[in-house]
Amino acid sequence: MVMAGKKALVTGGKRRIGRGIALALAEAGCDVGINDLQEDEDAQETLRLIEAQGRQSAFFAADITSSVQVRGMFAGFVEHFGGIDILVNNPFYARHQSFLDIDEEEFDRTLGVCLKGYFLCSQEAARRMVDQQRGGSIVSISSVHAQVVWDTDTCYGVAKAAILRLNQSMAVELGKYQIRCNVILPGFMDTDHVFGTAPPPFDAGLGPPRAHHTPTLRCSTPEEIGRAAVFLSSPASGNITGVALPVDGGLLTG
Repeated sequence: MVMAGKKALVTGGKRRIGRGIALALAEAGCDVGINDLQEDEDAQETLRLIEAQGRQSAFFAADITSSVQVRGMFAGFVEHFGGIDILVNNPFYARHQSFLDIDEEEFDRTLGVCLKGYFLCSQEAARRMVDQQRGGSIVSISSVHAQVVWDTDTCYGVAKAAILRLNQSMAVELGKYQIRCNVILPGFMDTDHVFGTAPPPFDAGLGPPRAHHTPTLRCSTPEEIGRAAVFLSSPASGNITGVALPVDGGLLTG
């Protein structure tokens, strides 16, 4: 276990990509806390799967767009686990709308979850990592939408692109504390993939346009995003910071 005993928090961690990341971190030896708005059956199942790997787990309910709730979440995490070594920013919100139909409320909500929440959680994690004086890793889940534009993805695409710039600033300013900051760019996802099974074959349901732009002819899995998060948080990526790693089957090369 390359990260035995490390303490990791995954926001938006109770299902899909978040669950894949949490389980990959647990498999690598981390004790893992997961966050979402509320604890439910999905959250309980993720906690059970983490503990089945012999690691500690805990759930932390918080709205990451609220600085008060974010501070409370990190206080609870540190009290429970004794410190924090890894943060993975993975909250998700997306609603596809025509540019002309987007209202202020929708714009604010998307950027609140997909950008402001990343900022608040990263800042609070970094402050605690600085105080601990043992470095750390912050991994933020963006998307290929940060670099490729589709119809009706204005709010989501803007937020995902801004994550790249936020990460660069974090990498520059936090490097002196040995806090590394990196981004993962998922492409088309098979979010129903079961952790520990072989990647699925190409899904014809993607349709010709998507198939053409995915050289591997299949979707990525939450487990594969999790493995990338482990790499970027582990000694294997020891002096890597400020980068954006696509896990997209080659979509961005198309």
